[in-house]
Amino acid sequence: MRGTNVFLPLLLTALLLLTTACTAVPFVPTELVRTTPRSAAELSGGLWNAGRECLMIRQSALFEFEGARVPVTGVMRLDLAAKGARLVGLNDMGVKLYDISVDTTSSQAHFIIPDLASYPGFSEAVAVSVRRIFLSPEPAPDDTVERTATSYLLTRKRDDGGTIRFTLGGADAQLLEKSWRGPDESWRVRYYQYQRRQGQFFPGGILLEDDLAGYRLTLWTESVDKIDE
Repeated sequence: MRGTNVFLPLLLTALLLLTTACTAVPFVPTELVRTTPRSAAELSGGLWNAGRECLMIRQSALFEFEGARVPVTGVMRLDLAAKGARLVGLNDMGVKLYDISVDTTSSQAHFIIPDLASYPGFSEAVAVSVRRIFLSPEPAPDDTVERTATSYLLTRKRDDGGTIRFTLGGADAQLLEKSWRGPDESWRVRYYQYQRRQGQFFPGGILLEDDLAGYRLTLWTESVDKIDE
């Protein structure tokens, strides 16, 4: 997704960035426990996003790029069965910035504030971040499994020479990290502080880092509610 390299400096300038140094990871790592033999099918089927619920998620976010920081708050409707999401973002003054729908292969911009709409690739860049974190890629039953004393590593090779890796661990063998390394993409997502919210497992903190585009996105989960489809 090399297009994100073009859009990010413009996006951050448009949002009136505050200049500061990149922050440390603001979340507590998951406590690891000893693993037991499990198949890729068992592991992938037991993850929080393997269900069929429809969730309403409230989050706060922080974009970081070359020392600049942009806070955003938002609401996202996440349909686990359909593998789709619709998100609305607001700045720290409560001004609506965007309203975008995303699935595993495409996106649609329902609204983008004019100051951002003039920048090519903005909605797709937002969609790429949401897709990586919540929709795709995901662990699959046919992934290669490697078990260590305290974690599971699921690996998948791609036709383009890239590699997708998923690290699972903790008392409930939840997804701790996913990464994609290849000629056109190099990024990872880390998941922290899993909690049960209304019976639904969900990460309390998420960190996406894109090595090629050079940006970082941190998400804090404020609330998760099940809703009718």
